[in-house]
Amino acid sequence: MTTSNVLQSDLPEVSTLIASSIRHSVAPEGDAQFLIDDIAECLDAWEKDPGQSLHLKYTLGGAIGGIILVKKYWNLQLLFVDPRYQGRGIGRALIHAVLPECRARSPKAKLMVNSSTVAVPFYRALGFSQTAPGLDRPGGAVPLEYSFL
Repeated sequence: MTTSNVLQSDLPEVSTLIASSIRHSVAPEGDAQFLIDDIAECLDAWEKDPGQSLHLKYTLGGAIGGIILVKKYWNLQLLFVDPRYQGRGIGRALIHAVLPECRARSPKAKLMVNSSTVAVPFYRALGFSQTAPGLDRPGGAVPLEYSFL
């Protein structure tokens, strides 16, 4: 069990993990495809310009069990754990893996995320606080932040 940088060659496995996680935990099938397509655009943008991002994977026995993508060291765009491994601390490990570099490099002195409704308790348990009402979007989008101050 280790964390390391996502490589471009990992993207097919990453995309499969994200789709599986969304369908299992975040949104029903009708809404799931909207989110999967939206995230595919995010991955395409990372692939074209990975320089200002942290994109880590958590591997178990050679397979990717979870991923995190933080753009510009403050914008947590993606955090997904394979449904087979949820509840085992992988999401927490990924957050803890990015916090030191984000703390050192974030121009906003915080880490921000628009969380799915189902993930809000997870983020709150890690010290994130809600900054505004949730947005009306498939799966929800609740603005949360983790302050480095």
